[in-house]
Amino acid sequence: MSDIVTDYKNGIYNADSGYEGGGVASIYIIRDEGRTAIVDTASRAALEPVTRAMRDMGAESGSVDYIFLTHVHLDHSGGAGAFVKEFPNARVVVHKRGARHVIDPEKLVRGAAEIYGAKTFDRLYGKVLPVPEDLVVTAGDGDEFRVGNRTIVCMDTPGHALHHLAFLDARTNGVFTGDAFGMSYLELRNQSGTGVMLTTSPVQFDPEAMEASMRRIESLEPEYLYLTHFGRAARADIASSLYRQLERYTELAGSVNGDLEEIRAGLKDIYAAERELQDCPCFTDSSCRVMRVAMELNAQGLALWYGKTLKNK
Repeated sequence: MSDIVTDYKNGIYNADSGYEGGGVASIYIIRDEGRTAIVDTASRAALEPVTRAMRDMGAESGSVDYIFLTHVHLDHSGGAGAFVKEFPNARVVVHKRGARHVIDPEKLVRGAAEIYGAKTFDRLYGKVLPVPEDLVVTAGDGDEFRVGNRTIVCMDTPGHALHHLAFLDARTNGVFTGDAFGMSYLELRNQSGTGVMLTTSPVQFDPEAMEASMRRIESLEPEYLYLTHFGRAARADIASSLYRQLERYTELAGSVNGDLEEIRAGLKDIYAAERELQDCPCFTDSSCRVMRVAMELNAQGLALWYGKTLKNK
């Protein structure tokens, strides 16, 4: 097996997409009875490690029936247009709210370029290809898809985004969580193996919906969660940290009336506490590459959420 692939020994494989140098975005490959599904695609450049991984495991390109997208943020969906060109039988399964954005990604591209800047955007994503409309399957809560003899169940899980789906593998009771149950980049791993950060998002973060989605996933009592960022995590190892961070995030935004600069400063205090609570030095390490971007996106997500909350009062 390729050194970029982790075999979880249950028909599920984690292929490192190579996004931002590796250890950041997982692409999951599900194999059963000769059929294949892929969960999330990272960027267009991720196609190469995925096809290499599939060759190593003896999976033909024609065996891919579905590409499941947890949501359409480009670090999860940016490669979808390229993937459907490579896998001729694949259909892209996406939340009904997100379908139009994979068919015509122009708005996504424009928004991401504004957040990252044109130079960084080009480095991360390059040209984002559209997915032909006839290859898009819109999915909603409870919809089921067969991969060989395995059933994958869609779960509507808003909070990070309104168009967010998680996917339950009924065979293993594992859940592919996208960004609905935190991030655990390789650089966030602590001595016990899992450091975790709650992720907000510009522009659709909703803390009440996020907590409800996490509680729903927890209610299934999955032993393992398959995080896009990054790899498999045990539910028991990360849940309490995420609920604690969610409470502290929203308290912070309210205490500073949504001021972006003060939220940035307050997040540093939150992560300093998490460093001790999770035994995870990366939370306060200014050289940790994943923290700089994650902190900024979380700050923007909280500020925008608070502004919308005030408007709706």
